[in-house]
Amino acid sequence: MMRAFLFGWALLFVCTSAEAQTKIRILSSDITDIVKQKDGSRIYYLRGNVGLQQDVAVMTCDSAVLIQPQNEFKAFKNVRIVQADTTIITGNRLDYNGESRTFTISQKVQLTTPSSQLNTKQLFYDRKSATAYYTVRSTLLRKSLELTADKGSYNTDYETVWLRGNVEAIDSTYSLYTDTLLYFPNTNRYEFAGPSTLLRDSTTILCSIGEYLAESAQLNLGQGASISAPGTYIISDSISYNLKSEAGQLFGEALVADTAQGLVLESEFIDYTKEPNFVDAYFPVYYRQRMDEDTLFAKGDTLHIRTDSMGYRTVNLQHNTSFYSADFQGKSEFFTYTETNEELTLYPSPLMWSENSQFTCDSAVLSLLDEALDSLFLMGNTAIVSLTDDSIHFDQAVGKELEGKFMDNAIHSLELSGNAQNITHSINDDKVVEGVNKTACAYISISFEEGNVRKINANKGVEASYAPWDTASEEMKGLPGCTPLFEQRTSKSQTRPTLQ
Repeated sequence: MMRAFLFGWALLFVCTSAEAQTKIRILSSDITDIVKQKDGSRIYYLRGNVGLQQDVAVMTCDSAVLIQPQNEFKAFKNVRIVQADTTIITGNRLDYNGESRTFTISQKVQLTTPSSQLNTKQLFYDRKSATAYYTVRSTLLRKSLELTADKGSYNTDYETVWLRGNVEAIDSTYSLYTDTLLYFPNTNRYEFAGPSTLLRDSTTILCSIGEYLAESAQLNLGQGASISAPGTYIISDSISYNLKSEAGQLFGEALVADTAQGLVLESEFIDYTKEPNFVDAYFPVYYRQRMDEDTLFAKGDTLHIRTDSMGYRTVNLQHNTSFYSADFQGKSEFFTYTETNEELTLYPSPLMWSENSQFTCDSAVLSLLDEALDSLFLMGNTAIVSLTDDSIHFDQAVGKELEGKFMDNAIHSLELSGNAQNITHSINDDKVVEGVNKTACAYISISFEEGNVRKINANKGVEASYAPWDTASEEMKGLPGCTPLFEQRTSKSQTRPTLQ
């Protein structure tokens, strides 16, 4: 019996507590009129300094109509709702449902939290989820930020804002325009979807989907994105990039064009830092010095760019490397450009072409002057093959080392030293080969005109022989290592990507 009695009191307490939490109480009213309805309900007409309360929410207004036990009321003029002392909502007209704890407020509506303020014409608020909804163009203010959208929702407990339709986020340091936006005020973080534009300083970011952490200026973008700034253009399928440090990673069909650093990179993956310049890029990698056509193009599997303490860069392009310029092309396993002395090093066993000439060696160093080829130095097992005037046969030369000079990006002169040997063809006026000359000496000098051999000088310990072409032996017609490979010459299309 005692247990049943205690259970009854407990049940009564729970029901009473639930009713106390749900029922709307009148706190104050200068004038109160009560009208009893036939169904037993009561209508309270409240005028002057009206105060109402439901659980932790206190509502004040000039006048109100309260219906009980339906737990509903309408409020008019100077309406103010204080939710747990943290969220304040004001307006001039309120329709409140106490059972669902929802209300619609209109006419000069303002929602204020400790960190933000929302201005709108009409607002629907769900007190259970602490979420405000609006379907008219409204503006949310937070410090220096103005968030405007055609419609949206704002959860005041978790501080999350969901916006749709012509969204504008205007701050003192950046502006964001998008279709759909999820904003987290406490962390100042944006998640956006649909065509989006972010402007920060002189930088423009375009993307379809992404995230922006405003405090750290960190971008995480996907489904195609680009970053444009004076002297810099970045585009990729996905980008993780920091606008303050100007560094990040690009994933899928990536391009970096940096006119200040004098480079253009295209690859499937690029890890890039603008200053001091740092790059890691992987298979395949396309490199060039400028955006225009009159420049050096190169391709390889891997690229590394490093900058020393003096600000000079070293470009290392590795594995299956090929390069192209209008007047000089080549292939090698490793391609290293040192900015300090403008030298391009190729090794091992590079294969190179310039106009009608082909060069092979163990390693090569090419010197540039104002981005134009100035000289070259070939070391170890050097061989030169040059197309003759009949466009059929090839003059040949071999030696240990070769030094060459260029003028206007074209070969001007070559000097071959170290057991030098040379084979040249005698071509008549009808462009028919008549004979072949073979020379061995200490070194050979060759001068060129418009890409063709103009003059050859053999020096020191010269041994020379001549034979008519028809009777010349195979030994007279060729030198070891002088196989023409012009069909392998690098073309511009091979060193230019199809990505962009």
